[in-house]
Order: sequence, then C-alpha cells, then structure tokens
Amino acid sequence: MTILTQKKLNLQMKILKIAKGLNKFTLHDILPMLEENEKTIQKALNDLETLNQIKKISNTEYLYTNFKKRVNKHVPTTQSSDSDIWLTIPEVARLLNIQEETVKRNCLKGNYIVKPNKEPDLEGKYLIKRSSLKLYDFLEDSERHAMDKEVKKLFHNKKEERLYVVASDRGKEFIYRYLKLFKLTEGMNCKELRSFLEIIPLKNPKLKVSYPAFHSKRKKYQTEGMMGIFPKYFMLDNKNEEPKVRRNLNRLPKVYNLATTEQIEIIYKCFCFGIPASQTAKIANMGNTTTETFYQYIRAKIYDKYYQELINYFEPDPQCPQVRSFMNDVSIYIYCYDDKVYITRKPINTNNYIRQQRPEEVKEARRMYNILYRKKFMASMRKYLEYHLTVMIWKECICNFDELLNSIYSIIHI
Repeated sequence: MTILTQKKLNLQMKILKIAKGLNKFTLHDILPMLEENEKTIQKALNDLETLNQIKKISNTEYLYTNFKKRVNKHVPTTQSSDSDIWLTIPEVARLLNIQEETVKRNCLKGNYIVKPNKEPDLEGKYLIKRSSLKLYDFLEDSERHAMDKEVKKLFHNKKEERLYVVASDRGKEFIYRYLKLFKLTEGMNCKELRSFLEIIPLKNPKLKVSYPAFHSKRKKYQTEGMMGIFPKYFMLDNKNEEPKVRRNLNRLPKVYNLATTEQIEIIYKCFCFGIPASQTAKIANMGNTTTETFYQYIRAKIYDKYYQELINYFEPDPQCPQVRSFMNDVSIYIYCYDDKVYITRKPINTNNYIRQQRPEEVKEARRMYNILYRKKFMASMRKYLEYHLTVMIWKECICNFDELLNSIYSIIHI
C-alpha cells in the first residue's frame, strides 16, 4: 500500500466519523474539521458515495447511510434462563429485602406467578417465578450465561449453587469478580499482586477490588470454600449461631442490598468521623445518592432512639421545653432530663400537669444550645433539622470513636 493510498483511506475514515455524528451535512460543514483542501475532500466524498457509505440528497447536501444493523445474538436453549428459576418464599424475601408475610400477601393478590411446590429439597408450599419479581437486573443474557458457565464449575455442593442461582445480578457479579481474580493471581507474591490489582481495573472495570478486600476474601475462600466469598446480604441466617452483630435485612431499607459489608462499614466509620456524604461516596466507591440515603437512615435511627428515651422520661414527669430558633426561622424545642438534652420539632402534648425546668436543667439546655448554635448549617438541613441536631448532641455525649461506631451497630443491627 502506497503512502497516497494510506492518506486517502485515513481521510475517508475521518469524514465517515464526522458524517456519523452529523448524519446530514454539506461540504462546508466538514471543511473546517479537516486539514485537506476542498478539492481533495470533494474527491473523497465522491469515492464514499460510490461505496454506498454516504448518499447525495441534493446539490450540496449528503446523508450518512453506513448504519450497522443490530444483530440479536442467539442464546443457547440448553442453559436455563432466569425465567425458568422458581424461588421459595424465604428466598424471595431475602432477594427483595421484605418480610415473608409481605411476599405471601403479594402471592394472594396475584402480583407474582406462583405454582405448588413439588420438589422435596425446597421449603414452603409454593414457588414463585423469578421473572415475575421486580428486580434490578442489569446484565445481558449472554453475559449472565457466560458467568454462570464459568462459576458453576467451582461449586462444591448444591447449596452453594442454589445460593448463586437465586442471587441478584449484583450478587452474581460480586462472586464472579473474586473467583476470576483468584484464578488470575495464582502464584503471585505480594508486590506482584498489588501492582496487578492496580492495573486490572484499567482493562476490566468489573474486576476493581482493593488489596485488603481481596486478601480477606481469599483467606475466607481458603478456609470456608465458596461460602466464604458469598456476600452476607443474601446469605442464609444461621440459627444455631448468634453473632455479635447480625444484619437482619427483613427490617433494613432496600439500599442495604446495594452495598457490600465492607462498604457499609466504611459508611458507618465516615459518618462517625463527620465526613460529608459526597466524599464518603468516593471512598466507598458508591453513588452520592446511595450514600446520602445511608446517612439519612442513620440520622433517623439515632433520632428515633433519642425520641423514645424522651417519651419514657416525659410521660411520668412532663416538663415545659425551652424554645430556640435555628437558621433564623426554624423553632426547636429543647428538653432536659438527667443531664441529657433532647430535641424535637414540635412540643409533646399531654393532659397532665407540666412543670417548669429546674435550674440545673435550664443551665444544661443553654450550654448545649450554645454549642449547637455555633455549628455550621446548610440549607439542605432545614427539612430534617431535628435529625442533624440530635446527631450533633449524640457526638457531643459520646467522644470516643469506637463507642460511636458500636452505638450505630447497636441502634441499627440489634
């Protein structure tokens, strides 16, 4: 191939790229984007017209016609698709992060496709078709089948295979990621492994894993087998063992299904340190909206705990709160019992006699108000200001980081 022919082909490729973006264009539209003169470009346009890459629709206008037809890949019928999978009621409850009673009600309402259970291995009277559930499945069928084919060779028993089959796409991708990395990193030392884990996300973003996370999962895989790398958010609860902190997903919001145990722990730690949700999202490798949802849920749980304590104090001994203004026009009611300050957006109503606050209670409430008033407030805090103020009081009362972290686990998971 001569140099002139190569230049001619390069020019044609450049014109085609521009034409694809413009769809309909003229010679004067593409002339500023190319370095060649007008005659050379006109010759290239004539050549592309003869090759049916573009079409001349008027004296000056051209139309891009080289659109590739989309070809649907044939999925092998030998492998079972997700529409053929039937789940039990407990499996559906774990997958959708709802109560088993809610699943049963949805079955009675006809929201799911149901059939009687004739398989002795599976528990429950009924089975629910997986395709009738509203799941966030983001993988294409070809990708899912390729993953299934590669992963299923490594299962040791039917229990492991069943857990993988009923998992969501996020869970399947999680398992596939670690198994693929274990296979690629066999025989590597620490230095080689660190450099490999830094380079591999550039080639395949799905295999992005930090070195500590990879090391802990590999250790569990060596001791516990496949069960060691299953994400805990769709693991079966072991009723014989009671761990110190147990995630009961039946009563946690659905956002917990979008994060791994490591990511949730990072969010809790960042919340205790006072790191904003936007920065925590980058640290935990999650979306800003998801991280903010976690933060809002933690604030709400802390506020609920403090409000319940306040009600327990208030019912036998009602007191008149102090009213203070935050953010110029937001009224907040401050109660004080046993040197503890409590915040509400509205006063608590009662038919019993309401006493005035004692001098030591007034003093403690003022002291805490002076601390809170000096804090920085953003416009986004206005809607749930009582939540933010309660978290500030919570951090003032518990100064130790470990105690703050343990407090979050005790409030949310126990």
